[in-house]
Formats: sequence, C-alpha cells, structure tokens
Amino acid sequence: MKMLDPKEAEQLVLDQMDLDPAQHQGPRVIRHKLAGRTGNHLTRKFIMGTMLTHDSKGFDKRDPTSKKIHREPKVPIGINERWSADGHDKLYGIGFPVWAIVDDATGRWLDAWVVPSNRMGGVVLYLFLCAVEDVGGMSSQYTAGI
Repeated sequence: MKMLDPKEAEQLVLDQMDLDPAQHQGPRVIRHKLAGRTGNHLTRKFIMGTMLTHDSKGFDKRDPTSKKIHREPKVPIGINERWSADGHDKLYGIGFPVWAIVDDATGRWLDAWVVPSNRMGGVVLYLFLCAVEDVGGMSSQYTAGI
C-alpha cells in the first residue's frame, strides 16, 4: 500500500468535505467514507485537524447544544383574530391525511378535514376559504395586506 503525502491526504479530506455542503458529517463519518471511496485509511486525529483548520464552523453546527429553536409565547388577541392551521400526517400512510384549523385565542377547533393530500396548496387553500366562509369572513388582521 502506497503512503500518502500529507498534502494529498489533506486534499482527500477537503474533497470529502466538499461533498457535504450542509456540514453534517463529522470526522468519524468522513474517515469511513474516505476509506470506502478511496481505500485510504487516515487517522481521525488527522481528519479532525484538517477540518478544524479549514472549516471550524462545522463543529459548532453539529454541537447538540447549538440547535436552539426560537419560541415566542402565544398572546391571544381575540376570538377569530388569529388561526393556526396544520396538516396531521399520523394517518397519512394508511390514506387518511388530516388538515385542521384552530382558533389561537380559545383553542377551539374551527374544522378538521380528511383530504386526499394535506400537502397540496390547492387543497389547503380551498379548505381555508371554506373555513372563512363558515365563520362569516376574515378579521382585519388578514385583510390589511390585501
């Protein structure tokens, strides 16, 4: 087996990093992918050093404590001022996708439908307009931008 020059080995690591633009692969994964793709076995320490030298931000992205979800508390404005709508996919696999609308202030379900697909914009738009018609119109919050 031929020994790799450090510059060649570094280039192999950089090429493998280029195949992962989202920076999801850590040193262990890159090590295994390089071994499988090129047949060259590099140490994890060498790979980690190369990654730290060329793109240290990837380590920050993969840190489990860095994935914070920004949340804001709900502040109900009033009845029918703001609705939450969502597709529920638990039953999608057996042919029962559900799409529902809930009033934010009261938590009351305005309506829920079993539809052919809750992922199609046309279906969701039609159901939203049906809910608006059932309620008797939209609040001023929705019509201000129209």
